[in-house]
Amino acid sequence: MRRLLLLLPLVVVAARMQIEWLWFEQFGWTDVLLKRWLLQFLFAGLALLPLMAARTWSRQFKHHNLTSAQGWHLTGWSYGTALLLSGSVVLISTMLTLDLVALTIRDPFQLGEWVPSLLPDNGITAAVILIKAVLITVAMAWRRTSPWLARIVAGSLVVVVARAWGIWSLALWIPNSSLQDPRLGADVSFGLGRFVGLHLGLELLVLSTAFTICFELWRCLANSQAISDWASPAFSTRQLQLLRVLSAVLVLQTAGLVWLSRHQLLWSQHGLVAGAGWLQAHITLPLRAAATLLLVLIALALLLPCRQRLRQGLVLTLASLVALEMVATPLTRWLLVRPQEINLQAPYLADAIKATRWGFQLDHIERQVYEPQTRLSAMDLKQGASTLGNVRLWDSAPLLEANRQLQQLRVYYRFSNAAVDRYPLNQDSDSAQQVIVSARELDQSALPRRSRTWQNRHFIFTHGYGFTVSPVNERSNDGLPSYFISDLGTETRIKGNEALGIDQSEVRDAIPVGDAALYYGMLPSPYAVAPTEIPEFDYPEGDLNVETHYRGSGGIPIGSWLQRCAAAVYLHEPRLLTTKAISADSKILIRREVRSRVSAIAPFIDFRGDPYLISIPETYPESAGTIEARSAQRQQHQYWVVEGYTHSSTLAYSAAVSSDDSDRYLRNSVKAIVDAYNGSVHLYISEKDDPIVNGWDVAFPGLFESMQSMPQLVRDHLRVPEDFFNVQVNQLKRYHVEDPRIFYSGDDVWQVPSEIYGGEKVNVEPYHVTAQVQGNDNSEFLLLQPLTPLARPNLTAWLAARNDGEHYGELELIDFPKDKNILGPEQVQALIHQDPEVSKVFGLWDQGDLELVQGNLLVLPLGDGLLYVEPVYLRTSKVGLPSLARIVVSDGRSIAMDQSLSLALEQLMKKAPPV
Repeated sequence: MRRLLLLLPLVVVAARMQIEWLWFEQFGWTDVLLKRWLLQFLFAGLALLPLMAARTWSRQFKHHNLTSAQGWHLTGWSYGTALLLSGSVVLISTMLTLDLVALTIRDPFQLGEWVPSLLPDNGITAAVILIKAVLITVAMAWRRTSPWLARIVAGSLVVVVARAWGIWSLALWIPNSSLQDPRLGADVSFGLGRFVGLHLGLELLVLSTAFTICFELWRCLANSQAISDWASPAFSTRQLQLLRVLSAVLVLQTAGLVWLSRHQLLWSQHGLVAGAGWLQAHITLPLRAAATLLLVLIALALLLPCRQRLRQGLVLTLASLVALEMVATPLTRWLLVRPQEINLQAPYLADAIKATRWGFQLDHIERQVYEPQTRLSAMDLKQGASTLGNVRLWDSAPLLEANRQLQQLRVYYRFSNAAVDRYPLNQDSDSAQQVIVSARELDQSALPRRSRTWQNRHFIFTHGYGFTVSPVNERSNDGLPSYFISDLGTETRIKGNEALGIDQSEVRDAIPVGDAALYYGMLPSPYAVAPTEIPEFDYPEGDLNVETHYRGSGGIPIGSWLQRCAAAVYLHEPRLLTTKAISADSKILIRREVRSRVSAIAPFIDFRGDPYLISIPETYPESAGTIEARSAQRQQHQYWVVEGYTHSSTLAYSAAVSSDDSDRYLRNSVKAIVDAYNGSVHLYISEKDDPIVNGWDVAFPGLFESMQSMPQLVRDHLRVPEDFFNVQVNQLKRYHVEDPRIFYSGDDVWQVPSEIYGGEKVNVEPYHVTAQVQGNDNSEFLLLQPLTPLARPNLTAWLAARNDGEHYGELELIDFPKDKNILGPEQVQALIHQDPEVSKVFGLWDQGDLELVQGNLLVLPLGDGLLYVEPVYLRTSKVGLPSLARIVVSDGRSIAMDQSLSLALEQLMKKAPPV
């Protein structure tokens, strides 16, 4: 019976490994999983080597224990100090090791920055730490449990090292770049990948070595006889020698950490300098190098026979160096640096500006000055006709709310996101039509309570269905959103738009719907079992429900009893063994939330932000029998685009994003494309010059594909992610300045402007527009962010990210003249409220059951001028269905409002004097 109980964990592990293997097999990436397993076994084996050495040392130490009272021993205060220190080190190192194990289970890739992750952030965490400390102290004091404490710590360290395979792998495989840090001359790849591995390895060695020494000392000093005598047992000469050897090893490990701390100075903020400034370069760095040398000499003095006075002298010198750094640093800053700071810090500020701009790709910005005219002319409207044809009048929030009320159709459907995209709907136009796409997903939490049975959740309600597509620049006659694609199933409506010159056939060809079953999506979804003997709910049709059976290639086969048993163990679901609904063709679909899906494949890539849905006429050009070919048999065309990032907080001289975001390097290096029906995944490297993603490409060849292999129809829908763009904007607010002296003065800092949205003052978020870049006759899809000077509302610059074709990812910074007052969004909104006609209408509407909502204020380039456009929505407080009531336009001087953009512009031009 006992043997069977011992086999139970092995059975569980084997079942989990089988399911993981089958899950990776559906992508053809079992070699990736196998390599990950082998790496973990390899690093666990390497971790055992120092632990076996420590065990050998402990046996030797106990073996040479003296039975007589002769030998060196501690008494009095020296004994009490040693008892306290050894016990404290054992307690702290045990707690740290257990916390590291918990961190590796949550997120092993956080081990590189484990200190902030383990700090208590609330009273509950502090209470847990206190309880843990009490339990460990009890285990230390009880002689029966104290040996198990050492085994637990050793096993935990092996788990930590094995789970940190990603950190060690990147340190091994990251390639060198052509850049070096300006102070220590290390390659940039050292900070981005190798430093974290070296630092964590040394920290774990110091932790295990300190625990080994102090645990054996604690066992000797904490026995009842020693405590009653307040004196330690006698230590033999061999024991003292063993203590000196392991202490020397500990000192050498500490020397390695001190040496690496020199590099840490290069990515620590020192005043205005995001790295080592003059003070650190001339005092701290030399002192750290000297301290490293002294630690090495102390270790040699412990290993080699020498006089005690030499050892004491070395230790005293080291203490003097530490005291000197603590005293000299603030004193020198006050006496020498502050009086001439700009002259001393200028070269270091220049390094910080250069590194920060490189770390966030601000060094690729194309900058130009644009001086708009004060009034719009008819020529501006003619030159900007391409821009005016795609002005976004529907914000994502009101359109999403309208979708939820008009298009969810059933209580269990949910529109969780509305993404702005573009499709070539008008063949007579050089610009793609800007649209908002929203996927209709199945939200199982919205099922009626009585319907949340096990079969309903896992066998019947398995997927969402369909999506809506709306033009951003049109509305229906009643003010509600206009749709190119709406409803679902056989009742799906595909319509053109006469006002935009778009035919139904153009929409049908450019945005195919097909059988738009969404088995994979944004919403968290439980596992699904399909196909089974029970038909699945596909979509509603009137009062009836259309049923289907899954015919995709995704999922893990569970037709055999062995596979079913493994799935039951993996999912903790014994009912899979008793249900009769599972057939020989049944599969289990897991990890159906697309971000968790791609993260399980590539956990070393950080997938952020909301995925967005695309629907394209063709799938990947695969041969018959492949995943995509089988998908095409069902006429499925929907794919999710997920943005993947590489990042680091250890880039020399680069400034951190904020106090809450320590990233000093960020790249949108991976584009993941996930089939919404089959769940197949393609990972593309979008930043071929990123050392981090290139390191992972070397570690796992075949996992990533080049952007050249991405189908053009998919590439046409790529966007610069708003999360990445927001970070770039945040860094640009200070680091648009390249002159160290101007940067030091701080008189050219930018900010994101404010606007009134939904009755609240909020920061203007970046918005997608289809507009003309300076010097380009055709409009293109841009992500735009207006910027204003710090504490001033007037417009000072635009940052635009280009999204189309070969210009994808390029940044354009448009500077406005500083000696000319160009109104910002907040100032234009003030003008709108001051206009008598507009304020009168607003006052009449915004009362009683009606609620007026001012949308995003867009600032658009138009010919040689600027056009401000703000949609105005109306909704009732009870129903909340928003309708587009008016469009307000301004050229920065005059205000006009009407039911359509063309009528509002016509009024605006009538108000403007001839130009």
